Amino acid sequence: MVRASSGNRRTDILDAAIDLVAEAGLRGLTHRAVDAGAGLPEGSTSAYFRTRAALLTAVVVRLGERIGADVDELAEEAARHPGDTTHAIEETLKQFDCWLSDPAPLLARLELSLESTRRPELGEAMNNWRTAFEAHVARMLADLGLSKAGERATLIVACMDGILLRALTSAPADEARRTAVDEARTLLTSLLISAQVLDSGQDPLTDVMPG
Repeated sequence: MVRASSGNRRTDILDAAIDLVAEAGLRGLTHRAVDAGAGLPEGSTSAYFRTRAALLTAVVVRLGERIGADVDELAEEAARHPGDTTHAIEETLKQFDCWLSDPAPLLARLELSLESTRRPELGEAMNNWRTAFEAHVARMLADLGLSKAGERATLIVACMDGILLRALTSAPADEARRTAVDEARTLLTSLLISAQVLDSGQDPLTDVMPG
């Protein structure tokens, strides 16, 4: 299916490439296939990205833009409700559900994450994106008044990635999505509440672990 045009040819090419990677894997990513997916004349993709390596790197950057924009919105929403952990969790879960309802960027990201272990140029681009992504999450945590925002953001992103991976590889898709949202709710609630307890100077294990 041809993706509707955004009005920006370069963006249309990269979004079509993301859809193609999600559907056919990296082996299916060719300039000709991207042209077809974007509904553009043959040769359009190669006019912007002369090599496949250049196309792959640009796709990683575009993924960062798309997913990063969603995280930016979450961070801005958290900033409008400082200290409101419940609101932050609910807004995050809404976005989590949206990602799983339209999973092409997530699937493409998984494909490219594996490929980046074999291509140094992709590894650098993926690392830049991951660093920026964790920084967005850290900003959200800081707006909630939590300390060690950077360390905790790394942990949260890693855990959420695990939930997303299982959802993307499970069937049926609708049931997997609902399960993932429930799991994410439990995870975020536990992590954020425990962070608040630790920041208050309490020992959360005192009452449940033997002395």
